[in-house]
Amino acid sequence: MRAIVFVVVVALSVSACSWSSVQGTEPPPDGWANRAPTSVEQVIDRGDTQLLAVKQGALQTWIEVPAVGAKVGDYVLLGQGSARTDVEIPELGARVPAVVDIAHVQVVDRATAEATLAASAPAGAVSIGTLYAELAQRAGTQVVVHGTVVKASNAVGHNWVHLQDGTGDAASGTNDLTVKTQASVRTGQRVAFRGVLRQDVDLGFGYHYDALVEEGVLVDAP
Repeated sequence: MRAIVFVVVVALSVSACSWSSVQGTEPPPDGWANRAPTSVEQVIDRGDTQLLAVKQGALQTWIEVPAVGAKVGDYVLLGQGSARTDVEIPELGARVPAVVDIAHVQVVDRATAEATLAASAPAGAVSIGTLYAELAQRAGTQVVVHGTVVKASNAVGHNWVHLQDGTGDAASGTNDLTVKTQASVRTGQRVAFRGVLRQDVDLGFGYHYDALVEEGVLVDAP
């Protein structure tokens, strides 16, 4: 399993974890690290801890958390963590690119996971899935969008930032929204932009966007 952007997100601010953290419904001091509903795909019980393969949108990684009785199909809220790279998992007889140690974890259902993420969105933010679903009505209007940076590149004097927030449909491409901006961001960063939503934008040279946010300006996100 690949450990990609999600590892960066959850390892931002904590360099070491203690398994003694009290679990509960309140977020840890640094807040929940999830940027989309995060599901449990595989479980390895290790007594006091559990090794979980988790999926957050298109992102996947392994995490080690206190034993909270997580099962395949559950959703988890996760605190910040620290990543160990090139880790052997004896139970699988394999090595994985990374395992993120996380002290704060809470098992929830999908509705609770979605509600928690919605509560942390900037005021007036609209999910990426909703923007695509209402594209015809919203095109030409100013919108606020937030999510995790999954790709950022510079071309023709602008930064082109791809955001995902766990909504939309990957098969149809409605899970990924590009923002054209002068702001510099990094892959894995959680950001919010305000800009003008455009529909059916053809830049030439094979670059076509069903939806594009132009004049993107960073706004404060919780």
